[in-house]
Formats: sequence, C-alpha cells, structure tokens
Amino acid sequence: MIAYKVLTHDWRPPVQGGPPVCDGKLPHTLPIVEVDTGPDECAAGWNFTRRPETALRIGGLWSDGRPSQLFACEIADQGIERGEKLRRETGVLLREEPISDEILARLHAPMAGDGLPLADLVAEVQAWRGALARPRRDEVAVVAGLRAALVVRGLDWTLQQYPAARYAGDSWDSWDASDSWAASNARSASDSWDASLSCAARDSWAARSASLSWAARDSWAARSASLSWAARYARDARDALTLYVAARRGWYATDPLLLTTGVREAYAAGLNVGIPVAPKTLGWAMEPT
Repeated sequence: MIAYKVLTHDWRPPVQGGPPVCDGKLPHTLPIVEVDTGPDECAAGWNFTRRPETALRIGGLWSDGRPSQLFACEIADQGIERGEKLRRETGVLLREEPISDEILARLHAPMAGDGLPLADLVAEVQAWRGALARPRRDEVAVVAGLRAALVVRGLDWTLQQYPAARYAGDSWDSWDASDSWAASNARSASDSWDASLSCAARDSWAARSASLSWAARDSWAARSASLSWAARYARDARDALTLYVAARRGWYATDPLLLTTGVREAYAAGLNVGIPVAPKTLGWAMEPT
C-alpha cells in the first residue's frame, strides 16, 4: 500500500532525530527494524500515515528550522496500526511529494474562519516554508529585514552581527536578564503553533488568545535558553503564525503581521538566527555556507 512519511530537509526523522535514514537517492529501502506490537501509538518501528496531511501534522512543517520533506512510501498491507500511525519493520521511500496548497488546506482547515479565509492562511504557511529554505544569501537584505522588524515592533534597538549562531548564543547565555525574562513571561504562543495541530490545541485556541499579549511587549519573543538553535529559529515562524491567526480571527487586537514583517524577509535572505544578546541589542548571524 502507499503511505506517507515526513523527514527533515537533511533526511532525518523529525521527531526522534538521529542520523539520516538515506543518502537522498530514491527509491530507498529502509533497513529492517524490530516492531513494537504493543498498544502505544508512538513505539519502535518505522512509522507511516495513510494521508499526507497526517504525516505533516505529526512530523511538522519545519521542525528543524528548514522546510520538511514529504515522501510517498510503499509498505506492506498488513502490520501494526495504532491511532493515526502505521508501524512496519521496513518500507520503501518511493518519491518526494510536493507539499501543495491542497494538502496544507486539509491540514489547516480547523484554524481558518471568522475573518481568516483558509486560502490566506495557506499562503502564509507557504511563504514561511519558502523563507525558511533560505533561497538566497544577502546580508544587506537581512539587515534591512531585521530593522523593519524592529520598527514595526516599536523597538529602538541596535543590531549586532556575529560570525555564527553559537557566538550569538554565548552572548545570550551570558546575559542573565534574558534567562529571567524568558522565565517570567508566557511562552505558550511559541508552543501553541505546532504544525501538528492536535485536537487539544485546536480546542483551546480561543482561550489562548489572552496569552498572546506578551508578543506586543518591548521584547523580541525570547525563547528558553535550553532550546536547541534549530528549535529557536523554527519557532519564529510558529510565533508569527500564532499571532497572525489570533489577530485575523479577532482574538487579539494587533497587526496580524507584527511578528512576520521583516523577519520572514531576513530568513529568505539567509538569516540563521536573531536573538536578544544584551539590553536593546539584537544579535544575528547568517546561515552557514
């Protein structure tokens, strides 16, 4: 039967992590592994789904900060099925499937309505996927994007470039105020936009609108210092889309593009990471060559 699976941009499992599952040459037969036959939905074995949007909901659209890949796979008809997952000892990655507007529409349909047409939301998601692919490298455009982002947020900050993300991270970690700020402010906005859109998340969207008020503060949507760099800049897109949905649907009175303007343009021009590194200072670094 044909089933679907999501991998990161560099062919790694998006949830469990680990080494690449293949070298990018298709078709590719996955190595045989032991399959857990227990009742848990998440357990040992190669996991697939019946529908592409389900695979994206589980694996994410950009779990490592770059657009994920969707694959059509051939698997045995018989095997373990738990919840939305099909568990097999092996499978064949046949081909990469384009992540079309139709697939994204089925994935995000629960989020649209009440002033937010589904087509608009899909367009925003596609725009973020395109930007996170870093299609070009232009430091001047990155600076222009970050400055635009500071202006729209009303922040009189300076920009500090670093040769690599880890140097900006060193400055972040050494700035004690960043840790206390992150600990004292709501972070549910960055957590709530998960491409998985679980039923629990969908049911509590309206209640979450109040927690988005921190996004308009005199701050740069800081993330916990314990998060990996990939997760940090993957969340910029989730934060922006969280606010976009909440504002378009009238749950929060602000500019829907508050967390999008400038930032998305900077990523499209090759931004690796942008974070506060000192009071009123935004550190940034380009994507490695």
